[in-house]
Amino acid sequence: MADGVPVVFIAGTGRSGSTLLGNAIGSVPGAFAVGEARQIWGRGLRHDWDCGCGARFSTCSFWQEVMRTAFPEGVDIERLLASDRALLRLRASRRATGWSQDPELVPAEHRYYLDSLARLYPAMHMVSGATVLIDSSKTPSYAALLAAAQAVDLRVLHLVRDPRAAAYSWLSPKASPDRRGSERMDRLGAAKSATLWVVWNRAVESLLRAHPDLASVRLTYEDFMAEPRLSLRNAIDRLAPELAGADLPLMGRSIRLVTSHTVSGNADRMRQGEIGLESDERWKQGLRARHQLAVLAIGALSMRRYGYGLRVHG
Repeated sequence: MADGVPVVFIAGTGRSGSTLLGNAIGSVPGAFAVGEARQIWGRGLRHDWDCGCGARFSTCSFWQEVMRTAFPEGVDIERLLASDRALLRLRASRRATGWSQDPELVPAEHRYYLDSLARLYPAMHMVSGATVLIDSSKTPSYAALLAAAQAVDLRVLHLVRDPRAAAYSWLSPKASPDRRGSERMDRLGAAKSATLWVVWNRAVESLLRAHPDLASVRLTYEDFMAEPRLSLRNAIDRLAPELAGADLPLMGRSIRLVTSHTVSGNADRMRQGEIGLESDERWKQGLRARHQLAVLAIGALSMRRYGYGLRVHG
């Protein structure tokens, strides 16, 4: 809705560079990165993961003020988590576009979830003092729920990365020091990650077709790394015109990240200060041929549409 909270929603699949992109845009004056806000109920309230600022969620002054503002009476975490599981599971993604067009299609038992979103985003907006929020939740069905909640002026940044690179990242162990009770990020096999890549990207496209008036930009990870200044400027000008003319936090091939209050995401969200921008191409040598072939078998049609070649590397 046009009078809702301005939110640039990074949509796509995991291991596509959304954490870096979200924090990069969130470092532009007037923008504020909240990370994967859909994870606030579980990873924030229930499991008390670290905020991007380094404090636990339960002790972060930003998030505690947000929760006091949005929910002075508290929240029913169990009810919210149950709705999260029901509404955002993979097989529910086909119905998500309908929710965004007609909120009455959301089952009545999940209206509390929608009402909570309608209170959460205005609170994040007010407490941050920002003009535009950057949400890297990625899940297209969650974007549809935000539209259904009618509290957000939704703009979609569709981020795509070569699914072989994503598969390599999913297969590789990675430390996750921001978690409580787990030291490593989740892992997926090549076939499953490729399936998610296809399903979620198609769901993003379906959502955008259903809402042709929605501001949207498609950006590949590879283009962002090749031309970070051009990519950021184009995304901001088209999705956040309120920030037109704002300085970009770029110095050549480096970016200066501000301290974030991201609630969830890749552990790299904890990084701040000046970091180099280097495209991660390790998959071309490190991803086994059989894994590349599995990805190609599942994702070839979509890969062609997004401009990716189909040869096996290594």
